[in-house]
Amino acid sequence: MQTIDHDPHEPKIDRTPGPWRWVFPVILAVIGVNLFTGQLSWPSFLGGVGAGGVLAAWAIEITGNKVPESWKSKPRRDGN
Repeated sequence: MQTIDHDPHEPKIDRTPGPWRWVFPVILAVIGVNLFTGQLSWPSFLGGVGAGGVLAAWAIEITGNKVPESWKSKPRRDGN
């Protein structure tokens, strides 16, 4: 069994929920109003880009900017 050394002076990672609890409802409300009014324009496009940016920022924060193991390609096995 492998043993992992831990640094006793390692700083703790702050895992607060961040602004996501209120950002997502605001974005959903804006999208809902936009769909209800039926107006598609440059502000709508920029709102979609902003929503995508917020979603990407949330995903980066949650994953710690690490790629899941299932997404990584496996090294090739040669016959050697």
